[in-house]
Amino acid sequence: MNTPRSKVLYGLSSEGLIPAGGDLRILGTPGAVQAFLRLKEAARADGYEVKACSGWRSFERQAAIVGDKLALRRPVLDASERPIDISSLPLVQKLEAALRFSALPGFSRHHFGTDFDIYPENLLPRGYALQLTCAEYAQDGCFYPFGRWLAQNLERFGFLRPFSGAGLVSREPWHISYFPEAECCLAQFSLDEGKSALRASGLPWAEAACAYADAHFPRCFS
Repeated sequence: MNTPRSKVLYGLSSEGLIPAGGDLRILGTPGAVQAFLRLKEAARADGYEVKACSGWRSFERQAAIVGDKLALRRPVLDASERPIDISSLPLVQKLEAALRFSALPGFSRHHFGTDFDIYPENLLPRGYALQLTCAEYAQDGCFYPFGRWLAQNLERFGFLRPFSGAGLVSREPWHISYFPEAECCLAQFSLDEGKSALRASGLPWAEAACAYADAHFPRCFS
C-alpha cells in the first residue's frame, strides 16, 4: 500500500481508491477490490451471488450515521439487536450505545478502503429488505449457509471478519476486512490525528467523541 495515506485513513479523501467491479458507489483499494472480486467469483461458483452494500465511507457519511442515531432518527440497538430508548441518557452514554454497531467518524475501518459490508443477493427472500443483522446469519436465518461459506473461505482470499463480538464492537458477520492492507492502516493510524479530524468537523458531540476515543482506542477497531 502506498504511503502516506493519512487523509484516506480518517475518511477525508478517497484518493487512490477504485470501484469494486461495476458498482461505482463501492470503493476500495486496488488490492482489496481485486481480492473481493476473486471472492465473488468463487462464491458464485458455489451458488452465492455476493454483493457489497458498503465499502469506503467518508468521514461525513460516518458522522451522519452516528449523528442520526444520537438524534433518534435511526434506531439504536442493544447487544441482542433490540431497539432501545436513549433519549434520556447523558450524551456520553448515548454515544456509547450508538457506537455498539457504528464506528466513530475518523475511527472507522470503512475509511481505510479495505473493508466491505456484503451479503448474498440471491438468498434475499422476496419482498425482504436487507437488515444487516446477526439474526440473518443465525441457523434459522436467510443467510446462514452463506455465513458458513464465509467461515470456510474468507482467509484464502486475504479477508477476515474483524467484529466477532469479543471486542468492543458487537458481532458483524457481514463485515469483511482485507487484512494484509487493513493491518498496515491500523499500524499507521494516529489517535491524535483521528481526534483532530473530529474537532475540525465542528460536530456538537465532537468532544464527547474524543473522550470516547481516548478511553477505547485501539479497541474501537475490533
